[in-house]
Amino acid sequence: MKKLFVLISILLLNIPLWAQDGQGGTESNLSYGFGARAIGLGQAFTSLADDPSAITWNPAGLEHVYQQSISLFHSTLFEGTLYDFMGYAYPTLHLGTFGLAVGRIGIGGIHHTGPGNEDLGTFSFEEYHGYFSYAKRLPWDVTAGLTVHAVRRGWSNLNGEVDLGVGMDFGLLYMPQFFDSPFLQDWALGLSVRNLFAPQVNEGVDIDKFPLGVRLGISKKINFLSGSNQLIALFDADYSQYRDMRYHFGAEYRFRDFAMLRAGYDGRYPAFGAGIKYSVFQIDYAFGQLADTDILPSVHRVSLTFNFGITRDEMLAQAETERQAEEEKLIAAMREKDRQQFIHTHIANADSFFKEGKYLDAIVEYQQVIGQDAFNKRATVMLDSAENKLNSQIEQEQNVAVQTALDKDRAEANRKFVKAHFDKGRLYLDKKQYMEALIEFNLAKERAPNETSITSAIQTTKRRMSEETSRLIQQGRQEFKNGNYAKALGLLADARLLGGDNQAIQTEIETLSKRIKLQENIQKGMSLFEIGQYDEATKVFEQALQISPENPLAKQYYQKSKIETVGKSQPMDAATERQYLQGVDKFVKGKYKNAITIWEKILKIHPYNKKVLKAIESARERLKKE
Repeated sequence: MKKLFVLISILLLNIPLWAQDGQGGTESNLSYGFGARAIGLGQAFTSLADDPSAITWNPAGLEHVYQQSISLFHSTLFEGTLYDFMGYAYPTLHLGTFGLAVGRIGIGGIHHTGPGNEDLGTFSFEEYHGYFSYAKRLPWDVTAGLTVHAVRRGWSNLNGEVDLGVGMDFGLLYMPQFFDSPFLQDWALGLSVRNLFAPQVNEGVDIDKFPLGVRLGISKKINFLSGSNQLIALFDADYSQYRDMRYHFGAEYRFRDFAMLRAGYDGRYPAFGAGIKYSVFQIDYAFGQLADTDILPSVHRVSLTFNFGITRDEMLAQAETERQAEEEKLIAAMREKDRQQFIHTHIANADSFFKEGKYLDAIVEYQQVIGQDAFNKRATVMLDSAENKLNSQIEQEQNVAVQTALDKDRAEANRKFVKAHFDKGRLYLDKKQYMEALIEFNLAKERAPNETSITSAIQTTKRRMSEETSRLIQQGRQEFKNGNYAKALGLLADARLLGGDNQAIQTEIETLSKRIKLQENIQKGMSLFEIGQYDEATKVFEQALQISPENPLAKQYYQKSKIETVGKSQPMDAATERQYLQGVDKFVKGKYKNAITIWEKILKIHPYNKKVLKAIESARERLKKE
């Protein structure tokens, strides 16, 4: 009879046969909730839910599970009624968090008698709830969650009646992160809508439709003792479609993330709990009266949570490592593609020069190919051929000059002089010392003005100077873009030397150098301003304004720096002070434009007075709101 009485109570759960105000049977058979932590907090868990039991309290909380987690919950309610839960949360870095859970309530061994009091054996009652949840972070510090909820209710050894129902729950969690004040930090708001689409279970001739329920929760975390200890205060307002509103309160004290003490109020009775966390395990305990009756005894609840796998921080670090590896791989592929393109282009240029008889140009191009690919056979072979061709060309020209000269000895001395300076120029050209190479080639040309190989060498050197100047300017732009201002200016200084008297190049370099110096000064000035070095910041911004007098950022921070350095040392005389108070009077009366006009007159005399500037800023803000 006791078990039969319990069974009837289950079916009319929350406010059983002795219920008041006609609210019996208005809740799910699993409405007591799962998880000893949540129950020990008086069921005020909507805004905190951060373990696998969040699947049932507020699915949005799953996104705050730190790593893979399994939670087991057990309670024996009355007369052997078992109340169990198992949940699993699987967080990902970018795809959100997935959750699976099963909840069960059941009682067996109920005697079944027939119409003539004959013994028909025993029967049992079981109800299973299956959950599949998903949660995802949204913009503006909001997290949303959804749970698909399946119900299976069955009677064993009693005509085999079993029925299924499917519903859906929804949750939101808002945890703002943009406040700086300790009082405004660590607040959380939670919203949970149960049975948004309600499951329906066939109960013989009747259909049991689960009621719509809405919970709104708020919590505040308070850290102290350098953050090693924490107090969490929670409140939930709980609405259900067919019963009165309930209010839940809870508080949790965490000692060094190791031990927890909890207390709460579940709407009718106090609740108590505790927990211990060690390594990857956490054990939680709760004790209290069932929320809907004072006849049945208080019960114990126990949860075991096991955390495993990599944490969200480790996921982030792993993803960053993979991103860097992929980026390096892409960069390497791009560099290899550029290298192959470089080799192809310079091989083609070298071959073209070789065919035209411009052997020194060909040599320079083949050398660049070998610089990128030391084992390039074609470039190596063609370089030797070009060297031989060039040497033969020079020797032939010089022999002709000696043979046609009247003064053979002098011609021979000139030949040796030309060869020495030409070879020296070649050496400088190989080392990219273009100015020195030009000097040597020109010295050779003075003694042999008609030799085409020397003229060609001078043209080649100038062409290489132009290419190197362009490369230095481009590299300087890239360093500027990367924020390496000193290196960028050094590259442009080298380009300036190579640019020579080319006015277009010199103008380009000068313009770019000014931009770099301006940005360098602005960045330096802003850094000095941030650490309170206002005098030094003012000097740096003055230098920036000398380069670009109309730069808005330099002007803005120059004014700010001047206000910080000069504003405090600009006291107002009595007459000016009275004028300031007249502006205050206009401000109080809501005449903001008049107040601004009065205060702007004072700024003509005291342009950096902080009190006046702040007053004008406040008045302008009021005007914007109007």
